[in-house]
Amino acid sequence: MGLFIAEAVQASNPYLDRIELVQGNIAAQEMDAVVTLLPQTLEYRGSVNKAIQRCAGQGMDKFLRQNVVNPQVGDVYAVPGFEMGCRNVFFAIVPVWKDEWDRHDRQLLNATRKAMELARRMSLRSIAFPPIGSGQKGFPKERAARLILQGITDRLDDDFDKVRIVCQRPETMQIFEKRLRRSF
Repeated sequence: MGLFIAEAVQASNPYLDRIELVQGNIAAQEMDAVVTLLPQTLEYRGSVNKAIQRCAGQGMDKFLRQNVVNPQVGDVYAVPGFEMGCRNVFFAIVPVWKDEWDRHDRQLLNATRKAMELARRMSLRSIAFPPIGSGQKGFPKERAARLILQGITDRLDDDFDKVRIVCQRPETMQIFEKRLRRSF
């Protein structure tokens, strides 16, 4: 893979100070929305999705099954937060990634951008992302950090008060810190 150089407009984004990194549980965030990825099968895979499912309760699973019909890769759905502290959960639909060759940067980048766009259309002021797409069969963490931060900064403007990236592990947070420092 070639070298990635951020466009000048991204590097000089005056709203970068609205991005905050925290260590914690994405399901415990009191934000307008939290974002996660779901495969087209709508199966809860990975620790992030399972934590969201546990925290939201059975209502979310039932709501998804009744209201999300024939999801397509690239779709982003907003559902109520149910028993969570957030008002909404955004599910970005991705294919089932089987190996390294299945994952495409564009899918993760577009999922992040579309989540930001949906938050704007819904007039939401705060949104939280876990390190989406960097699970067991996901993107390498450094690559995921680059794509997630690029997607956020591509759509970050004065419509947002806060964009939070929530990492469970200190080593993941360090990767995002290092990548975010390059953006300033």
